[in-house]
Amino acid sequence: MMKHLTGVLFITCLFFIPVFGTAAEMPPGMYFITEEYPPLNYVQDNIPAGLSTDLLIEALGRMNIELSPDNITVMAWSDGYQKTRSQNNTAIFSTARTPERENLFSWVGPLVEDPMVFYATNRSLETRRPDNGNIRVVAIKDDIGEIAARDAGVSADHIFIVLTPSEAISRLVDGTSDVWVYAQHPGEKLIQTLAENVSSFYVLDELARSRYYIAFNNQTEPTFVRALQDELDRMKTGRDDDGISPYERIIAKYISPACTEKSQTRETITRLVNLTADALERDAPGTIADIQSSLHPYKDRIDPGQYVFIYDTDTRIVADAGNPSLAGTSFAGKGDVSGKKYSDEIVSGALANGTGIITYIFSNPAQSGLYNKETVYSLVNGSDNRQYIVCAGRYPGCNEM
Repeated sequence: MMKHLTGVLFITCLFFIPVFGTAAEMPPGMYFITEEYPPLNYVQDNIPAGLSTDLLIEALGRMNIELSPDNITVMAWSDGYQKTRSQNNTAIFSTARTPERENLFSWVGPLVEDPMVFYATNRSLETRRPDNGNIRVVAIKDDIGEIAARDAGVSADHIFIVLTPSEAISRLVDGTSDVWVYAQHPGEKLIQTLAENVSSFYVLDELARSRYYIAFNNQTEPTFVRALQDELDRMKTGRDDDGISPYERIIAKYISPACTEKSQTRETITRLVNLTADALERDAPGTIADIQSSLHPYKDRIDPGQYVFIYDTDTRIVADAGNPSLAGTSFAGKGDVSGKKYSDEIVSGALANGTGIITYIFSNPAQSGLYNKETVYSLVNGSDNRQYIVCAGRYPGCNEM
């Protein structure tokens, strides 16, 4: 017996309340559609909740707009998706942004990144399957999974479309499909809720990584969409008195730090630290100006997740190529979302030993979400007779975890 799953949340915003004066008004009749897609979005005690829901509500709140949780209804993902395409002042989340969908919506995000995977129950698939050509796939209608399956080499006549995760899980259990293609974190949560024998499910393959957004009907007032995007961006770069961004706090409530598909080597970031140290020794003011301007190589033009940042001996940011607005901010006593006081450890380690390596949790400007970060640091005497601690970090790849 399979447990039943509710479908999609339909969150209608009947009004907005200006708290401190509106910077951008909500379009009249604006409403948002979402599905039961934990941990990104779901209903808890009849109230919309989840990672993406929290990000949306927080961003709107910072725009002096209060989103009402009243008037919640349920519909299938496909119905909500088609409604957003056809009706103005409508948005649906969390929606994977793909080339096929790019021109269908106006986008705000990314909110988070999640792998698309094949879930299976038949363990023999791990050993007897040479490729994806003949595997029988079940996918949700209008979900990105169907596209991911085709991109993985599955023929269209081997993809069976259903309306709900409950139906997809049932097809794995009864053997009419070999795999279910779905996002990993929501799939895990839904299997835990719906399946009788949770331990029989496993990830056969990771296919690709999708970035999730709020997708707006293309006729939605563009100034509102732009203002919401700007506010989300500020939530990622701004940091509170504890040194943590609002974005990081929300993500940490729902998912653990991730690993990256590709990563720079430790040798690469060590060379970047040494190059920056040499530049500071020759021309500290000019080098600091270049770092604050996010010039290459201080912020890599191809990989923006590789950048230089510098502390003084009082644990104050002197320059940060990844987030120049942090210059002048003291990080003494501040930590990551786990409470680790990484800035204090970097400065004390540099003063005691000259160089070192530290790991902590941080957001990656090249991706979305929280990641384990490894930072190499080195103490240097600048041309201006001041001491600096030069740092550069990387996000270890999944093959290193």
